[in-house]
Amino acid sequence: SLQPKNLKQLSATEREKFFDSFDVVFCDCDGVVWYTLRDFIPGSAEAIAELQRRGKQLTFVTNNSISSVEQHLQKFAKQPGLHIDKAQIVHPAQTICDHLKAIGFEGLIYCLATPPFKQLLRDAGFNLAPEREGFVIESLADLRDAIFGQQTVQAVVIDVDFNLSATKLMRAHLQLQNPNCLFLAGAADATIPFGDGEIIGVHAATMPMLQPPIYSHSISGPGAFIDVVAKASERQPTVLGKPGEALRQLLRERHLDCPASRVLFIGDSLASDIGFARASGYQTLLVLTGGGSAEDLANLPPGHAHLPDYVCDCLGDLS
Repeated sequence: SLQPKNLKQLSATEREKFFDSFDVVFCDCDGVVWYTLRDFIPGSAEAIAELQRRGKQLTFVTNNSISSVEQHLQKFAKQPGLHIDKAQIVHPAQTICDHLKAIGFEGLIYCLATPPFKQLLRDAGFNLAPEREGFVIESLADLRDAIFGQQTVQAVVIDVDFNLSATKLMRAHLQLQNPNCLFLAGAADATIPFGDGEIIGVHAATMPMLQPPIYSHSISGPGAFIDVVAKASERQPTVLGKPGEALRQLLRERHLDCPASRVLFIGDSLASDIGFARASGYQTLLVLTGGGSAEDLANLPPGHAHLPDYVCDCLGDLS
């Protein structure tokens, strides 16, 4: 129930005690390591290098399936002195592939996600139900055809889909009325921090009060759309992105020898990062370069489930 400790305010002794308290680091990417549509946040590459120098085991846990694992790796590779490999990236499309392979799934998938996400599933050998692009519903006959006139699938997968429509959700709901059809979700965030200095046509330079932080506002995340289908079908999905229980199990299996209390989770979202990490029994560090602000933090009552153990202005405060 104590207030979070600010890393900058720790004494040298307290700082060393902090570093000695964990062996494994799970770190979010967008809003923590880099800005969603920009490059590395100043100081974050040095902080990651410092954690590696101290022998910490690093895994990057991202909900961003708009960028592929390869694109994440390419971003890291541009930073001198940083060596991050594929096994260190936990990404919703990849965890869904791993899950489907683990259960020996071979059926047809109806996937509501971005093109890179779908491509990763196809590259892993899975079959995706075809989509009719640009099909406009103008009558009940069109609607019936769009929902009922398609192939039966054995799994419905929902992640971020910027071309989502009511018809797609209805089709997903129809398939999930079959109790044997799997219901999987990737990222389940309610909101996604979003902004690249452009605010509804007004450049941020002309609105200085919006800088910092670079994220001026959030957009609706996939969580609400997953909830629509879950409510209609009266079924809960297996969530393989943050803040899902299935992801928690997957992360636990990666470090069976490490107690949860010796894990530090670094994130920028109070709900999908800090809430998820606290429920997992991890230590938590909130960075204020992304979705969670100092104001949001101040508004949380003592003992709240989203209250972090530590807070810092940016990841660079670690180095």
